[in-house]
Amino acid sequence: MRKLYIILLLIVCILYPQYAQTQVPVTKSTEIQIVDGNPFYIHEVQKGQTLYSISKAYQCTVDEIKASNRISEQSLQVGYLLKIPAKTTKADELKVINSGKGTYESGEHIVERGESLYSIAQKYSTTVELIRKLNPGISDNLSVGQKLKVPVTAKPVSADDLFVFHVVESGETLYGIAKKYLLTINQIKSLNPDINENITIGQQIIVGKKGEIDITSDTIYDCKKSQKLNTYNVALLIPLYLDQSNFRTFNKDDKDKNEWYQNISFRFIQFYEGFKFALDTMQSLGMNVNLYVYDLDESEAKLSKVLNNPAMKTMHLIIGPFYEKFLDTISQFSYANKIPMVNCFLSGQIDLKELNPYFFNPLTSVRYQMKGLADFFKSERSDANIIIAYQSGGFEEKAALTLDSYLKENGNNSWSMVNLTETGLKGATGKFVGGKRENILVMFASGELYVENIVRSLNDYKEKFVISLYGLPTWLNYDVIDLEFLEFQNTHFYSSSFIDYESAKVRNFAKRFQKQYKVDPDRFAFAGYDIGLYFLSALKNYGTQFYKCIDEHKVPLLATELNFEFSKTDGYRNTYVSIYKMKDFQLWKIK
Repeated sequence: MRKLYIILLLIVCILYPQYAQTQVPVTKSTEIQIVDGNPFYIHEVQKGQTLYSISKAYQCTVDEIKASNRISEQSLQVGYLLKIPAKTTKADELKVINSGKGTYESGEHIVERGESLYSIAQKYSTTVELIRKLNPGISDNLSVGQKLKVPVTAKPVSADDLFVFHVVESGETLYGIAKKYLLTINQIKSLNPDINENITIGQQIIVGKKGEIDITSDTIYDCKKSQKLNTYNVALLIPLYLDQSNFRTFNKDDKDKNEWYQNISFRFIQFYEGFKFALDTMQSLGMNVNLYVYDLDESEAKLSKVLNNPAMKTMHLIIGPFYEKFLDTISQFSYANKIPMVNCFLSGQIDLKELNPYFFNPLTSVRYQMKGLADFFKSERSDANIIIAYQSGGFEEKAALTLDSYLKENGNNSWSMVNLTETGLKGATGKFVGGKRENILVMFASGELYVENIVRSLNDYKEKFVISLYGLPTWLNYDVIDLEFLEFQNTHFYSSSFIDYESAKVRNFAKRFQKQYKVDPDRFAFAGYDIGLYFLSALKNYGTQFYKCIDEHKVPLLATELNFEFSKTDGYRNTYVSIYKMKDFQLWKIK
């Protein structure tokens, strides 16, 4: 037993000096110097410190310290100055201060709401790295009122003198702020390295340096002297589903729908055919166009193939996409390469995530549709009793509130707002007035059975009141609604396009289309022709920067008018609204 005790005592005596050395605290130096272009901490060795304990303090390896100082032995002399590799990012390396002896006069900064380490560093003309050194253990999550040491060897420069800040308000997003200042998300993040998508009310975000932000200036462009090319490259990004062209989908419930055009490859084929008609027209006028047709549906692989094709960067115009899925990605490509693009995702309800002043949307948004309705009511139906009825919680409520705001702006007489979800149809009919005064019921409601029941129920009020129903254009696609009821309610519709089959131009186009393709043209055929004729003729007349002359570009089209309003964030949005009504079981344009 005594022998075992002696052995254990010897082991302790051997290990104790090494153990005692590891307990000597190592204080990390605040001095960084640039040596041969690389940043190093300069550490003075204290008694009892080892390479191991120093490496742990600086979060590097013993081998890295040996290599930086060209030493091989484990023991260190007291007072020896070691170069310790500074673990910095490439961005930090550019900001590291050559501090000489590493002495600083420090002041105190009290954190205010919305401030970050980066914005504080900018305020005192220093770096995040240096603030971290002066405040060991500090985290990125600062709290209001927190006290920080900051370098004040030079007079602090106010960030307000150097940068433009945006203070986040309720409901704002990083996307919206970026678009407001004509920036991309990546540009916002480069100005604010520690920012993330979860911004908070009151947060200060750098949006540029003073003197560099200008969101109002316009460049002057002489449309009469525009530079034109001999040949233009146009990309058509259209879902043709060529890999599924041999498949045919049968409808078991409705055999009458089992026609060849039910094949998925023919979903948008009439747009292509209408576009080709327009292209043929422009070529007959002497325009040379290289048309690149890309089969782009909702496949990530196809998108990658399209955007990685070197030919895409040589385009002068992009037509597409037809699905919303890749709209923002292609818009970013359009913006980066300054190529005008025309949205063919046939919906006006589009909000780009990032800015693109080269974006064209031919479909009229809800905002412009409601403005068009309000203007129509003011000029043509000023004496009518207007009731705006809507389903709550979705697009319908948003449209109703937008119309309400434009009626107020226009100074319309009186109107009523009715929430159908709360009151049902009786809430709207209870607002009807008798006599010869017209009751305009603007109905924002969706769902086939729901709408069909409302239209049918209005018949009970027709004998007592003069009623004009204004419905959503999608109602015309509802199979269950009897057209007789729509006509009986003097139903009106509104949209950015209207195909007037009584027009000689429309009839002539339909005959040519039938002769060429052995089928009646649908709405995609008219859209393809109108978009093709409008934008190809713009290229021919004004060159690759035709968008600067779009106000002067007037072309008679078949199904719509294109009156674009420009926004530096969202590009060009069509403002045209067509109002038409049901009469003699046909649709007639009234505005």
